[in-house]
Amino acid sequence: MSIQGLDRLLRKLNALGGNSKKALKRGIGKAARLVQGDAKDLCQVDTGRLRNSIKSSVKEERGKIIGKVGTNVEYAAYVEFGTGQRGKAADIETKDKINLSYREDWAGMKPQPYLYPALKQNEKKIKKIVKDELKKEIRRVAK
Repeated sequence: MSIQGLDRLLRKLNALGGNSKKALKRGIGKAARLVQGDAKDLCQVDTGRLRNSIKSSVKEERGKIIGKVGTNVEYAAYVEFGTGQRGKAADIETKDKINLSYREDWAGMKPQPYLYPALKQNEKKIKKIVKDELKKEIRRVAK
């Protein structure tokens, strides 16, 4: 996801003496926690292990601030994308972007997406959160 004109705004903010990276980290952190909460709400619950493993983080990589929401549970992708014939037949937008293989000798489990929908349903809110944090930093510098 990208915000049009963000690079130019960040340069201007820094030139005025602001700390754009700090504001961006705050905004992306808030946005990641929003997506994390919605992913937990959307996640199917059996034992609660998958839901409880959904975490968010923010870090800087090669000069870019990156927010991540995910899980380290080994079966998480099977829940998101399904298994067997049902998983292969499912029409999921993100499925084509990753390398999945499906065993077609059994019916399998239908997908129960929770991560990607949590991101998609919050795209506008994410952009607003980041913009609001940058506006706060601009107001701070302008005083």
